Amino acid sequence: MAVDEASKDLSKNQGHDSIKNIVEDPDKGTSPNHGQKSTLAWLGLLSVITIGIYFQNPAYALLGALALRLILDVNPIKKSSAIGKLSLQTAIVLLGFSLGIDSLMQMSSDYGLIVAIFVLGTLGLGLVMGRLLRADEVETTLIASGTAICGGTAIATLAPLINAKPQQFAVATALVFLLNIIALLTFPYIGTQLGLSQEVFGAWVALAIHDTSSVMATATIYGDEAAQVAAAVKLGRTLWLIPLAFAVSLIYGRREAKIRVPTFVLLFVCMAIVSRFIPLEPVVVGYISLISKTLLVIALAMIGLEINRQTLSQMSMRSIGLGVGLWMIVAPVALALVLYL
Repeated sequence: MAVDEASKDLSKNQGHDSIKNIVEDPDKGTSPNHGQKSTLAWLGLLSVITIGIYFQNPAYALLGALALRLILDVNPIKKSSAIGKLSLQTAIVLLGFSLGIDSLMQMSSDYGLIVAIFVLGTLGLGLVMGRLLRADEVETTLIASGTAICGGTAIATLAPLINAKPQQFAVATALVFLLNIIALLTFPYIGTQLGLSQEVFGAWVALAIHDTSSVMATATIYGDEAAQVAAAVKLGRTLWLIPLAFAVSLIYGRREAKIRVPTFVLLFVCMAIVSRFIPLEPVVVGYISLISKTLLVIALAMIGLEINRQTLSQMSMRSIGLGVGLWMIVAPVALALVLYL
């Protein structure tokens, strides 16, 4: 999902401790003003999280935290990735209460074919574009997989299987993250201008946006129903990581792939089942929704802390062209699939 968390997984599998120097604080403990910067970063972070919760808009927290990291070049929270991951997964699990198992099964049936077409088509197109642009083969595989399935999670899973170098990993993850920010800022406006329904918008962002965190944040801005639809469709899309990791491990002759269903996906389904047999009062559902949105704000703030200046400076024009070009093609195609299939 996120740069810091993904880098830890890659470092563990490959033994590349140097990757932490790419995506974590490069100047931690070396600058005489580090303590002052950390204090400012803490105050700024608390402010942007408060603003995001008050307006129930995760975009404020994401952009504010990202600005703090780039300006101060300090991440005040050592375990920001773990906190962000836990907050996001808990927020998604809580959505299961309001969605219900019947709705989940119906949406899985309605959008299963569309998800399959999108994932396979995006993978194929990304690999072809990478060859045409003569982009780095490893970065092409990571960017295409991240765009097709689940952003940073797919990149972190595949990186050790294809022997990705720390720089290749960091560039692919940062590029996906930056495209998520663009989507977060523009998709709600586009949806409003096109008059998209809550269901259509939720399904569209679940396909067109890379990471689950940004999918949920964008859908939440548009509406509660959009968030529920996005969660169901996106989780179905995320499950494609299992056969992809298996296929890549066979191609590269590796056995390190962690081929398993994420725990929070199972918990999400369990909550949807529980809500059918234990109906909740509307006021309780409202409180659960509020907690879920608050956790989503915190998750986006933690993610915003994870991109630093060094990673951005290492992006090549070919990788940028591949990531941006591929996304600009598949995003409108995803909307067409949702509308006409």
